[in-house]
Amino acid sequence: MLMQLGFCMLESGLVRTKNTINVAAKNVVDFCVAVLAYWAVGYAIMFGAGTTGWFGHTGFFFDVSSSFGEGTFFFFQLVFCATAATIIAGAVAERMRFSGYLIISILVTAAFYPISGHWIWGSDGWLAGMGFLDFAGSTAVHSVGGWLALASVLVIGPRIGRFSTERSLASGHSLVQATFGVLILWFGWIGFNGGSTYAFNASVPVIVFNTFLAAAAGGISVLAVSRARTHIFDLKEMLNGIIAGLVSITACAPYVAQWQALLIGMIGGIICYAVSLGMEKIRIDDVVGASCAHAFPGVWGTLAVAVFGDLALLDTGLTRGEQLWVQAVGVGAVFLWAFGFGWLLLYLLNRVFPLRISEDKEREGLNVCEHGASTEILDLLGDMRRQRERGDFSSQVQFDPYTEVGQVAQEYNRVLLRVAEEMTKREELAEKLAQEKDASERVTHDLMSSIEYARRIQSAVFPDLSSLDLDIAGHFYIFEPRETVSGDFFWIHRDRNRLIAAVVDCTGHGVPGAFMSLIGHAFLNEIILEKKVEMPDEILGELHRKVRSTLKQDQPGADSQDGMDVCIVRIDRSSVAFAGAKRPLYWVSGQGEQRGKCQVLRGDRKSIGGRQREKVREFTCSVIAREPGMKVYLTTDGFVEQTNAMREPFDTSRFRNIIENCWDSPPEVQGEILLKELRDFQGDARRKDDVSILSLFL
Repeated sequence: MLMQLGFCMLESGLVRTKNTINVAAKNVVDFCVAVLAYWAVGYAIMFGAGTTGWFGHTGFFFDVSSSFGEGTFFFFQLVFCATAATIIAGAVAERMRFSGYLIISILVTAAFYPISGHWIWGSDGWLAGMGFLDFAGSTAVHSVGGWLALASVLVIGPRIGRFSTERSLASGHSLVQATFGVLILWFGWIGFNGGSTYAFNASVPVIVFNTFLAAAAGGISVLAVSRARTHIFDLKEMLNGIIAGLVSITACAPYVAQWQALLIGMIGGIICYAVSLGMEKIRIDDVVGASCAHAFPGVWGTLAVAVFGDLALLDTGLTRGEQLWVQAVGVGAVFLWAFGFGWLLLYLLNRVFPLRISEDKEREGLNVCEHGASTEILDLLGDMRRQRERGDFSSQVQFDPYTEVGQVAQEYNRVLLRVAEEMTKREELAEKLAQEKDASERVTHDLMSSIEYARRIQSAVFPDLSSLDLDIAGHFYIFEPRETVSGDFFWIHRDRNRLIAAVVDCTGHGVPGAFMSLIGHAFLNEIILEKKVEMPDEILGELHRKVRSTLKQDQPGADSQDGMDVCIVRIDRSSVAFAGAKRPLYWVSGQGEQRGKCQVLRGDRKSIGGRQREKVREFTCSVIAREPGMKVYLTTDGFVEQTNAMREPFDTSRFRNIIENCWDSPPEVQGEILLKELRDFQGDARRKDDVSILSLFL
């Protein structure tokens, strides 16, 4: 009976806290059921007189007072029966209805265990008649319980989350408690195996020591194998290895030598470990490994009777091969009975009366939903869960300050206080951010309105270059602003005698640059069209004076640095005149020795306006002869100063090489080539500036 306590400690230690009370209750109830069912019918079926070899039919509601010897024998067999039943409790833990387990306990103690037990130990049992030996129940007790445990877990399925997520479920809540349970089982096995002699004679020490050797070998072998495989000392697997060693030696403890007991226990432990890995791989969820530690090692121990047993001690009159065959027949018959018929019966029962609890109750835990029982830690977790679900952390959880759980709750309440403080700060910050967001949205709206206004003005004022008829051989332009509006602009005027063209880059981006470009455009109209200033250097000088005067850059304390860089040409029938404010002119000759070579006319290293304190500034004018096939290129610096991801500039030399490679291509082709080369060079790098190019083919 002490083994019942061992199983209770082991199984409740290997489940999660929310199910410990339920497992303990199952261990108690299956013992109660075993007492009643085995007394009423089980003992009669197992040890009553029979005529067919399949079951007994005398001794129902057994009268213990009938004789001292038979009464004592009944009590001994009663606790054996309870052991077979309680093996199932750990396997189906955490998801089987308590009422469903009650039904299974009745079936095991009243029918499954007694019937197969009669085959093996009954006076007319058909397996016993063949010479089948199972000294203390490797098959009769442990395999029956293990096979029924396996059938049960296959019918009810794995626990929620056991195999559906990458994270495994939490391990048992107390391996210390489980270890204590295994040590109690080990001690109880002295009575289990030693008591099966039904006498206290010289064979008892041999049986008990063989039992101890097998248990120790089973535990150490699993510890070594698991260490080699996982690089940790796995206590849970070692505990099951000890039980597997005990189960393995149970059938053959009186018949083998000590070294054989050691080997039997070691093999039994390794079988248990291998089966555990295999079951996990095919997703069979046996919570405590009951079928791994009882069913399969029970088979091995039963076969070991024939493999290692002393034939003289076996005293069946069979050869070793014949004995092995009989042992295999017995193992197979019990497997078909306990697992095969057991699975079918449980499957049909589950269709009529579901054995598994609902998903919500499984998540909640069987302690509460099946028994209305709780613990301090479960109460605390429940309070924490309710706070999480409601999103209300204003109230603190109740606790007893003089317990470990109370200390956890106290720290949790301190966390709640800190959370409340942080939430208050965040609400204040959120309100401030909302106000700043409104202000930012207003500023953004105003800015976007300004940008749109500037864009509309630029569209109205600046010429549409795509519709220009310059009355020359051809032209192309590239204009790609960095933003919606640009500080770059083109200025072009043509009459019968000359063509004046300028590309201007104003300081600033966005709206400031756009309005600066409108100022520059208006000044060029005034200087060239109204005042009739025609030479590029004179135009730049007048433009410089007007910008500085308008922006009041020469007044004391003025800090305006606005200005513009300009590339301007005047083209007449025989010459091209150029002047540049910090901008060069690129040109290609169409004939002679320099044909197809890109040449450069350098402008002055001075901008229009800006921080320089010069009311009047003189610029240099360069004049070259106009040739047939000549091409001139007016650009801002956005093209050659664009960088790539490595922060390398596009550079003037690359620009000139591209022009030399395509100078004789049509205008639109040249434009496409230049733009593609720029974009390929730029890659994912951010555009640094507006890109503006005007090319005139003369």
